[in-house]
Amino acid sequence: MRTVNSEICKIRELVPDDREDLLKILKNTGVFKEYEIEIADEVIQDSLKPASDYFSFCAVNEENRAVGYVCCGPTPCTSGTFDLYWIAVDPTRQGNGVGKQLLKQAEKFVLEKGARLMLIETSSTADYDNTRYFYLNNGYQQLAVVPDFYRPGDDKIIYGKTFVS
Repeated sequence: MRTVNSEICKIRELVPDDREDLLKILKNTGVFKEYEIEIADEVIQDSLKPASDYFSFCAVNEENRAVGYVCCGPTPCTSGTFDLYWIAVDPTRQGNGVGKQLLKQAEKFVLEKGARLMLIETSSTADYDNTRYFYLNNGYQQLAVVPDFYRPGDDKIIYGKTFVS
């Protein structure tokens, strides 16, 4: 199992015991709808399978309990493009670098897998203002807006970061 230590928290690969903590984190953020959490749960469970194309990492506290996670994987039918599917941090830990550390771990991982581009999709609603700022603040550029994608008045915003090899 891969583990990374830093001054903020330890990052390690997801393990089955993390699932309940992660679902609680997703619920406690207050931005994800119930059906989105159900989809996240499916992805979490899939990422625990040995042959999965989802790769998840957890930020853990001193008790080795999940306080955040990130999930990424190769974009089907592309060469060197990866998607960041999920990133979430316990609201009590937000704003102190855990999300940035998780994002950097995902970037390091996809670079090791030959990434040339990472894409992230998010909502245009006010609930995601901080999320969009986070991506821009970490070197991602807004690449596209799909109007009314999720529902009327809720656009899909696509961010990307190109990696130089």
